[in-house]
Amino acid sequence: MCGRIALTRWGAVMVRHWVAVMPRLFRVHCVSEDVDSGHVGKPARNVMTDGSPASKSRYAWRGPMIGCAGLACWLLGMGWSPGYGQDVVIVQGRDGLPGATRKGEVLEYTGAWLTLKLPAGRELRIKSKNVVRLVTNRSETQQLAEGLFRQGKYAPALQRYRQAAREEKRSWIRREILARQVECFQNQGEMVAAAQRFLLILESDPTARCFDVIPLIWGSPGNLNALEENSGRQWLREATAVSRLIGSSWMLAMAERASAIDNLESLAASEDLRIAFLAEAQLWRIKLVTASREEVSGWERRIHMMPDSLRAGPYFLLGQGLARHNDPLGAALAFLRIPILHPNRQVLVPDALWRAGQCLEAGGQQQDAALVYREVLAFGDELPTVSAARERLQQISNDRER
Repeated sequence: MCGRIALTRWGAVMVRHWVAVMPRLFRVHCVSEDVDSGHVGKPARNVMTDGSPASKSRYAWRGPMIGCAGLACWLLGMGWSPGYGQDVVIVQGRDGLPGATRKGEVLEYTGAWLTLKLPAGRELRIKSKNVVRLVTNRSETQQLAEGLFRQGKYAPALQRYRQAAREEKRSWIRREILARQVECFQNQGEMVAAAQRFLLILESDPTARCFDVIPLIWGSPGNLNALEENSGRQWLREATAVSRLIGSSWMLAMAERASAIDNLESLAASEDLRIAFLAEAQLWRIKLVTASREEVSGWERRIHMMPDSLRAGPYFLLGQGLARHNDPLGAALAFLRIPILHPNRQVLVPDALWRAGQCLEAGGQQQDAALVYREVLAFGDELPTVSAARERLQQISNDRER
């Protein structure tokens, strides 16, 4: 979200596991492919905001992750920090690597432009896609909220985020705080509140850097409650494309299915590529059972054309499609990209981990499946995937003892 670097409370543990698991998975899957191909008041700690452009490498999740963390640790470890009221913007160079460093006050930061007031008073506009890093001061309240969020304590985090938004005077930071509220509401299952706040962000900045938190349905829709159903039906008929995208996603498995499909097909041709890509991917939900192996391969190619920040939901559908076509390791790889690259999308992460574990088992990698199942246990016993993962761990353990 908003180009930040973030790990959940279990993310660091996962990274250690994936150092061992993913190379084997990449190696096996790539060999298989070769065969088959015949982004507040009182200043507090400095926060790195990652605005890296989308990577062009198919398996580039390891490089950018290490690069972001490495640069952040080096800068902060050397005691480097901006002064009060001074932000630091690192701009992408011609070779795609971090280039020029600009210091000043960020006046605005949208999905299109960052406006920086230089010490001499002149204003400099930088394309947002060229912002590699932004170091700025955040309020203590916002930092406390971030800590609660990373621990999965969404209700108290929401209280802190509301307080931080009241304290904060910078509009671009307020939008980031609002986007975090969207994630908190989604992770608590309060989809209407999440959608309402997301639409507020779009009113302030139609080009929103935080577009990835849009509350769409990617997994099993379950049963919508009356408020969700009524809101989805209303948004389905709204004039704005984003409202219709949300409404169509929610109503795709309801009686308004035909209208939702018509809307999504229309939105898939939108000039706003964020909307077009997500609408197209939403249509994959109705094709999961009937899509051919070639069609699913086409989904993978389309995902690689999407901005990195929008790929979590599409990867979830890709994983299901690959699993249906007897490619368990390819499916596991798709599912595992979600907790690694999009750890805050906890609407999807537990189910993605569970499905990845199942796929690894199907691919004969019980040891790696056990590592993944153990990560599911961190989400609390209230989730059905947790009890299921615990059962599979016990079964794998029993099988080893035989």
